[in-house]
Amino acid sequence: MIQPLKNAPAVWSLCWVDLSEPLPVEEDFFLPTVLLLTGSDFSPLVPPQVFAELDQLQAEDWVARHFDDLGAPDQLLIWKAPEWVPEDWKFFGRDWRTKVKLVIPPPHEARLQTDLAASGRQQPTRPSSLSKSAVAEGLVRNVSRLHSPRKRRAALEKAAELDPLSTLARIELAEMEFQVGAYLRGLEMAREIEAIDSSLLRRRGVQWWTDRATRPLLRALFVQMLCTWHLGRVAEAAELGQRLLEFDPPDHLGARFYTPLFLLLADEQEEVSLFFREYERRYAGDMPHAWLSFAWALTLAMEGDDQAARQKYREGILANIYLAPRLLGLRPPPEDIFHPAERDEPHAAMEFAGSFATLWDREASSLRILRDTHEELAPVLAELVVRRRKLAEMMDHRYDPQFRATWIRLVEEDERLVQQVIKGEEN
Repeated sequence: MIQPLKNAPAVWSLCWVDLSEPLPVEEDFFLPTVLLLTGSDFSPLVPPQVFAELDQLQAEDWVARHFDDLGAPDQLLIWKAPEWVPEDWKFFGRDWRTKVKLVIPPPHEARLQTDLAASGRQQPTRPSSLSKSAVAEGLVRNVSRLHSPRKRRAALEKAAELDPLSTLARIELAEMEFQVGAYLRGLEMAREIEAIDSSLLRRRGVQWWTDRATRPLLRALFVQMLCTWHLGRVAEAAELGQRLLEFDPPDHLGARFYTPLFLLLADEQEEVSLFFREYERRYAGDMPHAWLSFAWALTLAMEGDDQAARQKYREGILANIYLAPRLLGLRPPPEDIFHPAERDEPHAAMEFAGSFATLWDREASSLRILRDTHEELAPVLAELVVRRRKLAEMMDHRYDPQFRATWIRLVEEDERLVQQVIKGEEN
């Protein structure tokens, strides 16, 4: 019996290729990413599309528009990428009644990357009047618009390749290395920036930070400080923190919150006492910061001033309600509440305890003062948790016409309570 022929299922591929030569966009530059939609024989079904990066929403919209025109295939093979959310592609496939599968580019398809990259290099990418450094500057400016960490790194590396003296590209890369835990590499890159901009250190009348050209060097010193800290070289980290404060007394990067802790770890008790005396003069009315308050309290306890240490602990405990429980081995407050600032959040307390808890292990008397102060504040901390849970719940009711007025009132009440407790006026 003759059987009817079955049509072969239509299998298409969504391919992408990163090109290495910059393209202009307004006054900036970007490294293009090309999207292609190909058929079963790998022939293009539509003209390729250039994007600044792989963006899933843009890609889905682009593919959907062509499905509208051509119809959807039985299966869509999507080249894997860090930017893709596989579950979202599955939802896309359900909407279009097509099977979606993320795949590693097959060898015969991956040749497309080489071919497109080669053709891209043959195309002019910038006006002849623009220098390589100008293109590098454009790439760096455009980085802030990119969401993909992979693409941001690629753009910065290209900028540094075009202009080896681009300290702005280099400092962004150094900070990336620090963020991923590559401390030796981050330190090395930050030192290279210091070498490039070393003339600033010998120049008189430099307007540190105000002059934007000085910022890469200051940021490089800050990265060096953080990297040496994480590498266990706390004396060197303390010295770098002090250098930063000498160059930039207003301290735009926040070195003052780290330096006393590094001095304490390095057993420089006289230096840290001198630091806080200078701090009182230089930063009167400074923002509350739990790390600084705890370091100050520990220093005062070591000097035998228990009453002043207790006051600094009150400030620190109320600046981050998670920090004291971390040091005391107590159950921390709930985390699903409103946090006034990032420095008030649980992760800041976790980082602090992971790096500096050993300081309190050395000083039993200071730990006792901390425990007593925390117990005294227990009713206030419980009230703060209630208030901040209410603020967190309000985030789901922004449609309320009275939301803004109610929110401002509750935040002000929270701040007022904290200030009253710090000043000893809670009763």
